Amino acid sequence: MKKKSIILISLLCALTGMLLYAFTKSWIIIHAPSSNNFVSFDYQTNQAISKKKVTLWFWKDEKWHSETTELVWSDAKADALYYLIASWLKLLDEDDMMHKKISVQSVLLSPAGSDVYVSFDRYPFASQATINAKLMWIEGLLKTIRENKIAIQGIRFLIHHKTVQDPHLDFSKEWPITGFLDK
Repeated sequence: MKKKSIILISLLCALTGMLLYAFTKSWIIIHAPSSNNFVSFDYQTNQAISKKKVTLWFWKDEKWHSETTELVWSDAKADALYYLIASWLKLLDEDDMMHKKISVQSVLLSPAGSDVYVSFDRYPFASQATINAKLMWIEGLLKTIRENKIAIQGIRFLIHHKTVQDPHLDFSKEWPITGFLDK
């Protein structure tokens, strides 16, 4: 009887030790199921990070569509814009509205913080895209940023950190966040 008890206690201690080791190495993550609000703090940038519901807008079949999703949201405006635009591009790609997969390289704010520079990894429009299709793509992105209440005034589009060259539209100046359609 004494030998069985010692073996049982030893196995229990070994199992407990393995579980604690896995927990400290973050192999096992435990959190309360009732906690819906995730708030963290990035100690490298001194910014709060949380989850936020955002609405993504896009033009399809001659009308506006929206989709609500949950994103990682940062107090840093550039980071929040990066995640928002990346999520918007992913939605367009999933709905087969893009001719190629496009991703955001970087998002930078002007020194005043009122304008934003968005650099993509490739040209976002198909070669046969109409001017209207290009404008509605831009308006969809502007509307997404505007409706999610990110305080900026204008946006500049770049490809590999250089101004977009387009035969129909002028990307040398910023696009106002208010958009260009009659409300």
